[in-house]
Amino acid sequence: MKEFSKTLTTTTKPFSFVHKTLSDFGFASTNDLGVPKYVTTFADSLTKRNYKLAIPTRSLDNGHTEVRLGQTRFESEEEPPNRIIEAAVCKMKELADYLRQPVKRNQTVQTANNGYMATHARDLKRLGNEMKKMKTNSELKQTGLIPDPIQ
Repeated sequence: MKEFSKTLTTTTKPFSFVHKTLSDFGFASTNDLGVPKYVTTFADSLTKRNYKLAIPTRSLDNGHTEVRLGQTRFESEEEPPNRIIEAAVCKMKELADYLRQPVKRNQTVQTANNGYMATHARDLKRLGNEMKKMKTNSELKQTGLIPDPIQ
């Protein structure tokens, strides 16, 4: 697939970001013959054939993963039809855009407001009304239902 090598480059990001992004795009992590990569399948409804597209990756010592977008290839004996190649090129360009985004840092515990069910009075009122409508464990048992486990 010559189109990839001309337009897409290698990207290095934290593993968690790479894995989530590639997974969201339908890729699964594999390690065939010691070569780590992410693979997805393109199905051709006309020929009833599937074509595997693989992106090679490399884990770095600092916890980052190198995604070698320019080395993306179809792993099939025969050349996929142009419609499949075009779909793959489109998907890879979109993936490259996502991988170029800056990695968002998670909030610290102090700034995340952990432990709060509601942050506004209207949320408290809504939650209170929801709790009034809920049945107690003994009421649930009487109707034959199993209550939630003790939290």
